[in-house]
Amino acid sequence: MSDEYDEITTWADPQRVKDIIRHYDADFDVPFRHGLALGIFRIADAYASDEAAVRLGAYWCDIVRADVEYDLLDGLRLKDLSLGDAERLRDACRSGGIPRGDTFTPYVTARWFNATGKILYRLGSYGRAWINLETAYSLARDHGLWWCLPDLQSDFLRADFEERHQTSGAELARRSLLDLIGELEKAGKETLEEARRRGIAFGEPAPEEAQDREFMRGYSNLLHNLAITLNQAGDDEASLRSSSESIAVSRALGDGYRIGQSLTHKARLLPPEEKEQERKLFEELSEGAWRRGRRIARQQLARLTSGLDGIRKLRALLSELDGETVTGGTGMDIGFYDYAVQIYTGMVRGVADEVPPEEYAELQEDVARRRLAMARSVRSVVAIPAYKRAYTRAVRPAYLERIAALLQEETTASGVRHVQEEAFGLVEETSARELLDLLSSSSLPLLGPPDSPPPPPPAASPPSRRPVGGIRRRGALRRTAPEEEEQFRKTLSSREAEFESQFLRRPLETAPHDPEIAHQVRMYTVNNPGTCVVRYFLQGQAGDPRLGAFVFRGGDRLDRVDVASYREVEEFARAFSLRLENAEEDEQAPTEEESVLLWELLIAPVWDRAVAKGLPEHLVLIPVDEMFSLPLHVAAPAGEGLRPLAVRVPMSQSVSATAFVSRGRHLLRRQPVEADDDLAAVIASGPGDEDMELGQELVGTGWGSDHVLVAGTPPPGLTGARVHAADWAGIAALSETRPEFFVYAGHGEYQSSYGELGPFLRLPEDILTSYDVALRLRLPRNKLSVIGACLAGQGAQRGGDVSGFLRAFIAAGAGAIGLPLWSVQDPAMVATTRSLLAASRAALAEPGSAFDVVQALHRIYRREARASSDFTGLVEKLTLSLYL
Repeated sequence: MSDEYDEITTWADPQRVKDIIRHYDADFDVPFRHGLALGIFRIADAYASDEAAVRLGAYWCDIVRADVEYDLLDGLRLKDLSLGDAERLRDACRSGGIPRGDTFTPYVTARWFNATGKILYRLGSYGRAWINLETAYSLARDHGLWWCLPDLQSDFLRADFEERHQTSGAELARRSLLDLIGELEKAGKETLEEARRRGIAFGEPAPEEAQDREFMRGYSNLLHNLAITLNQAGDDEASLRSSSESIAVSRALGDGYRIGQSLTHKARLLPPEEKEQERKLFEELSEGAWRRGRRIARQQLARLTSGLDGIRKLRALLSELDGETVTGGTGMDIGFYDYAVQIYTGMVRGVADEVPPEEYAELQEDVARRRLAMARSVRSVVAIPAYKRAYTRAVRPAYLERIAALLQEETTASGVRHVQEEAFGLVEETSARELLDLLSSSSLPLLGPPDSPPPPPPAASPPSRRPVGGIRRRGALRRTAPEEEEQFRKTLSSREAEFESQFLRRPLETAPHDPEIAHQVRMYTVNNPGTCVVRYFLQGQAGDPRLGAFVFRGGDRLDRVDVASYREVEEFARAFSLRLENAEEDEQAPTEEESVLLWELLIAPVWDRAVAKGLPEHLVLIPVDEMFSLPLHVAAPAGEGLRPLAVRVPMSQSVSATAFVSRGRHLLRRQPVEADDDLAAVIASGPGDEDMELGQELVGTGWGSDHVLVAGTPPPGLTGARVHAADWAGIAALSETRPEFFVYAGHGEYQSSYGELGPFLRLPEDILTSYDVALRLRLPRNKLSVIGACLAGQGAQRGGDVSGFLRAFIAAGAGAIGLPLWSVQDPAMVATTRSLLAASRAALAEPGSAFDVVQALHRIYRREARASSDFTGLVEKLTLSLYL
């Protein structure tokens, strides 16, 4: 046996390993002989070869296998194991550090970046995928790797479109889709011309040379990407033609994977009357070598089988998926799982008149159970990008429908509470999950300065935008200039990708959900009878949900209120954002009309229940989705002196009932204060800020200068503070002190076309994104953080979870958080923040030395109401939304 083993290992010599890597795409991936090649690599110990390019090539082949089998977490693991080699060889290829004529090194490097880009893409990390796929294409182009260029180019073009699509409006997305079609068609013509020059015929029999077949396969992939893009653009006829061409090329190669992809695409484009043709396509797919393709075929053939027989077939497939999740499956293929559940739901509805009522009720209950099981399986997806990608599309709708179904059940008087509490548990289970997972982790990684270059400095405000009366504001909504667009996009995407990469490498522990959270909230309000908690939520069909609210007051009852159609809320939020975006600087604050509409739409429906026992001592509002972008604290009923909500009653907001009660954020309302509390501030002044009061909120607060730390230029009147530069080193120095109070004084901007990427804070030479806060700032002992920059509260909503600076500061350890939602006046921000900081020092003289931030802010706002002569002037002074 030893002699035979020696013979095998001698045969698997380094040169043969290189040949297998060169031929892998055409001769091992095409016929699904991955295991044969990978087995030889293990015999030859290729993963530990002395030659970096051989090591990287072996890992590339294994990553391809993971991609084809949809084993994405294993692909991620392989990527991390080989990342060091990949980055070193990439740099060597770019700098000319490889021997002249060496095509093997750039080939495996380009192929590795392409394969890892596809893994990242499937995980939902579009920014990182785009970077990797661009690297792959540019390496192949620059090193003349003609045989893999069509494949890498088409993948890059497609990823470039998808990444842009995430950060652009509908019209821009439509234009970029048409541009992509043009680019793919141009690439296809260039590929055909290159094939003619090289004498490569795209037909049977396939060429003998592996490079020619790889080139041919890349063209098939290009045609498939074009077919998908044409379908997105609504040109199904052209899409079918392109897909048929792709299949013809793939059949000549015997490429089961690409044939399976094209068969699936063609079948889904067929009209309903061509069921028989559709069945034939899926039957062919079911006999192929591609495992996921066979599952897709089983799913679709069950759909095409009528009645209970089809339901039984699909149920068997769903049980397999459930079993994989229970036994540690990744849940990554959530799109397939979700679509199977959708088909099952429709098939069950289709037999309503064919089965007895009892059996139909059992089928309906099974549908509800499986939809919720599908949604919950995503909790096993510990990679944040995959979770984000799946959540809005697949998970949220399942929860919304189940909540609505529960609340519509006919129950006895004694059963109403239990149904409502179960529904409330589902509301919390689907809310702020990513944030709660971050909080449940032992700690976030603390990183140094980012590698990405800063975007261009801000353009000076044009004279027409100068404020009336000379009162400056801390930033404004603005559209990025065309020449800045690309650099902004790269910087923001890079910071997001850096954040996500931490949780691709360090999977989060999923936070346990408390199914009795409604009972916990009731217990809290029993023990705090002056507190009223209003938890807004969505229910119903994802396309047109209703907004409801649960109201907890005193613990004796749980009231449910139907508030509005959520479309009304979305329309108001869009109109409010658009009005701010186009307003002159003296018209940035919410108007009287907007404040009244806010009250009528969102506060009035719950107000009578909230004040049933008198005005609460503390009103806690928990928003949902676009409500996070609305300044609820300035909502005011028409008449009655137009007193805003925050003037009427001490109030705060929270990100979820779970965070507020179970995670102890209610404790942030009253906190002990000490004489040695540290106050840290980032003062991000820049050119043109000479007439601003940035940092004046630190002056006259009663703080001893030896406990004040500043990153930036200290304001006049502040002496003796410890001073650092307003850069990454300065932010790190502030973090090291673990300050109890934190202030950012500077400018905020919100690029609304970038969605979640949109809000950021200015530094003198860079920008501070929410991802930077989460990864580069630590506030473990913090009691209050004030983000004194315009629009810092924007971007806090994302399909049911919490994002933006609100999530970032909570994840970084911040206590109570005050932030503005519009372009606030500089003197008003200074006055509000200074008063809060001074109130914390004044509390030192009180018995117990406790600082009540909710009451302190309420007193400030009531004082402003007494001093204001008009509603607009008052709203300008109500600068902060307060979150516990």
